[in-house]
Amino acid sequence: MRVGGLGWALEYGGADVGARARFARANVSGGVNGRTIDYVGFRDDGGDPATSAKVAQQLVHQDHVFAVVPAVTPVLSTADLVAANVPYFGWALSSKFCATKLGFGFNGCLVPPGGSVTSGAWGDVLAKAVGGQGKTIAVLTENTDSGASAFDSVSASVKAAGFDVVMGQRALPVPAVGDFAALAKKIMSSSSGKAPDVVLAVGSYSNVVLVKTELADAGFKGVFTDSIEYDPQLVAAADGTMVFLQTAPVESAKTVPAMQQLVDDVHKLAPTQPIDPAVIAGYLSADLFLQVLAQRPANLSAASFLDAANRFSFAVPGVVGPTKFPKARTQPAPCGSLVQSDGTAFSVKVPYTCSKVVPVG
Repeated sequence: MRVGGLGWALEYGGADVGARARFARANVSGGVNGRTIDYVGFRDDGGDPATSAKVAQQLVHQDHVFAVVPAVTPVLSTADLVAANVPYFGWALSSKFCATKLGFGFNGCLVPPGGSVTSGAWGDVLAKAVGGQGKTIAVLTENTDSGASAFDSVSASVKAAGFDVVMGQRALPVPAVGDFAALAKKIMSSSSGKAPDVVLAVGSYSNVVLVKTELADAGFKGVFTDSIEYDPQLVAAADGTMVFLQTAPVESAKTVPAMQQLVDDVHKLAPTQPIDPAVIAGYLSADLFLQVLAQRPANLSAASFLDAANRFSFAVPGVVGPTKFPKARTQPAPCGSLVQSDGTAFSVKVPYTCSKVVPVG
């Protein structure tokens, strides 16, 4: 069975390694119900919508893939996939995983149509780490349409966990050029003239690091949290930061057998590969596809495969899920974990746990 990946290699290239590792384990054991996986590779869209359309077209009309696995890009183009009835499995960085019968995100639909609900997980794991009720928090996102959506979602998540949002602004500039010192000064006096207990920032790496640096220079002693600094190569720069993940972290491998399996599979294929969220995403995308494939022991067709997929509940114990389709087309999987860097390594602050979906607004 032929499948191929699609994504932004510069940002998420590790997804290719993760998918290869999972497919390799399946093939070594004889495949799934006798079907081995012919993985044609990961097509790079460069983070460009037009290029995404071209590589999707190539996967469908030149590579003749049965499915796109993994799909890891925020600019996913699906016109050719939809026309050819080709399903795609991946990390739901794109809204193309929502309100469709062909897209399967292991984390559900991150930005549901209408933006009426969101995951309560980030708020809940923060509350477990620092206490929520009565704690003050400043929420910062970028001054873009996606930043506006993120602001509404994250604010709802932390409010549901009991945090008091004393400053909420879509104040991070795109591009990341501006007076971050002035912004830090404003944050430091946002809670009745004093700094909030927590600052939560959502945005590009440059924006997040710039605001964090200025806050440190201004004397901020509270908790800084984001969702972008979990990477083995960023551990020093992330010193003190609590990072939210939509899956379990690699550091949980000693206590979570499924994460240890992931680590073993990846390092069997690529012994020196750092395991970052992109690698995890590629692996889980492949695992989701294989679990669905296992539901069809005979008479496999595109129609029968999609029928099974659209009635499937995906979970890897302690790592991700449960993500239930078709419900996952209209809401995110409300689960996650929290890690913290001490400058030399990340440690698990709050293990992977599931919360609830909360209303926005």
